[in-house]
Amino acid sequence: MLKANKMRYRHASLILLCLALALLVTCATPGTALAKAHCRISVDTILAARGDNVIDPKLRKHVNELQSMFNYTSYRLIGSQTLDLAVGQTGTVALPGDRRLKITPKKIREKRAEIAMQMIKQNRAVFQTQIQLLNRGSLFVGGPQYLNGNLIFKISSSY
Repeated sequence: MLKANKMRYRHASLILLCLALALLVTCATPGTALAKAHCRISVDTILAARGDNVIDPKLRKHVNELQSMFNYTSYRLIGSQTLDLAVGQTGTVALPGDRRLKITPKKIREKRAEIAMQMIKQNRAVFQTQIQLLNRGSLFVGGPQYLNGNLIFKISSSY
């Protein structure tokens, strides 16, 4: 009888240990899943032009990268907006010139987010693309003409 009680005790202990491990894994997983289910996307709108040498102080750390990709002498930050989106959810950023930029995180895998972007003007899509960004990464995308230059968008993400 003593041997049967020891067996039951070990069996019960093993079941409790398995339940504790399952609970630990379950509690740890939602935080990870939640982090991967949402993506914070920032859009900085930059007016790039020629003719003067004005560099917005907020863009000084990016000026070498901007000048290596775009042939402009002036860069002014004219707008900034951040969206917190779930995967599959679409957010919209208002842009100069009666334009809107629709942004949809399509999937987040490991260290990359796949993001769909569509620019709308007068209810018509004038541009669409998909990009991939590393966590806490950013990318400059050239845009349409505006005023005396062109718009450039800095797209950043974190998840």
